[in-house]
Amino acid sequence: MSEQKTMARAEIQGRITTEPKLTRRSADNVAVCRFKVATEAGPASSPVVKEVWVVGDPVARPSEDLPVRVQSKLGVGCLVYVPGVEHQRTRRVRGVEFFETVLRAEDVKLREWARPGGGA
Repeated sequence: MSEQKTMARAEIQGRITTEPKLTRRSADNVAVCRFKVATEAGPASSPVVKEVWVVGDPVARPSEDLPVRVQSKLGVGCLVYVPGVEHQRTRRVRGVEFFETVLRAEDVKLREWARPGGGA
């Protein structure tokens, strides 16, 4: 699936735009929480949106694992700060190559709860 991978350290701050979704990787059965964050970079009509993956620790208890805590406590509209490593890989789907960029989070810090009424 991946032909080429590149990585860079990154930090983003923005509001969660999709409900954090908890999944599991089949190979090592580690919890992964995925969500998107809209940053304040770019015009308001077209903000920069980053996909975030929070990968769990295989030896942590499920209640203490970061992906589980993120999924259970955070939601759409929360302002978060996420340091991590940005991964870009080339994927081929149905013969078409494209770049996919995600931020693999080292931590997720809540800066502000979602505003009442859904305003960003």
